[in-house]
Amino acid sequence: MFKSFKDYYFLILLILFSCSTEQEKEIYESAVVLESIVLPKVINETSGLEILNEVFLTHNDSGGEPSLYFFNLNGEIINSVKLDEESSWQIYNIDWEDVAADEDYIFIADTGNNFGNRDNLNIIKVKTNDFSVDDKIDVAYKDQKTFIPRPKHKYDAEALFLIEDKIAILSKDRSNLFTDLYLIDKESSSRQVLESKVTYDVNSLITGGDYNEELRLLALVSYSSKGSQYLILFENFSLENLAEKKFRKIKIPIERAQIEAIKIIDNSTFWITSEDEGVGSPYMYKVRVK
Repeated sequence: MFKSFKDYYFLILLILFSCSTEQEKEIYESAVVLESIVLPKVINETSGLEILNEVFLTHNDSGGEPSLYFFNLNGEIINSVKLDEESSWQIYNIDWEDVAADEDYIFIADTGNNFGNRDNLNIIKVKTNDFSVDDKIDVAYKDQKTFIPRPKHKYDAEALFLIEDKIAILSKDRSNLFTDLYLIDKESSSRQVLESKVTYDVNSLITGGDYNEELRLLALVSYSSKGSQYLILFENFSLENLAEKKFRKIKIPIERAQIEAIKIIDNSTFWITSEDEGVGSPYMYKVRVK
């Protein structure tokens, strides 16, 4: 028992100081911004990034139209497709968070879940040849027992990538700053119950991801509560070595931004996009690890 409030107050300060000191012990590599491209305001909440037929593909975050936008290296929109007009499915942008594509399909993660109260999470499957919606894969977390709105939980996922015959999503865990990796069968139409395959101690909030099979490289973007932006790289990554938890953490030298998506160029170079966040326009940056 504490003898006085003063003793209790001192203990709290000591705990907070210890946590702060631990965070400061993290050593980051650094990156440099090679290009900065202003994007149109129609994609103010750009939240995913893919390259399809040598053209960039993105979409907005929650509440926007259920549309895909295609733009070039100058940041100019060259095409857009509203999915509910190209399909018999009822398609809504409840909280689209990331996108990835293979030869046949575009996969959109409608898995944003800020308050942990959604029971309608899904992956939208869009044909690449005519942009019609082919399927929606409903998903739910096996260990989620309550859907009461709350600010801190682990049932929000903002990063999606494809690996072998699976869709992978990574959680944005505000409760402990870890991230859980979940795997989804991309060929199955049935509702899938998700169970964490591995947990990574990234000490940040994951907002986007990309995987390059040839390079065996997984690249994630994230941010801290203080607004710092990070690039997290898992090298020699595969489904066989998920338990290998080594990664590189690189600080991205961009301020006043909310980086939401990433696309791998090579082992050390990446495209990333940032939402408007009050600075006037969304941006795409080309960054390289030093």
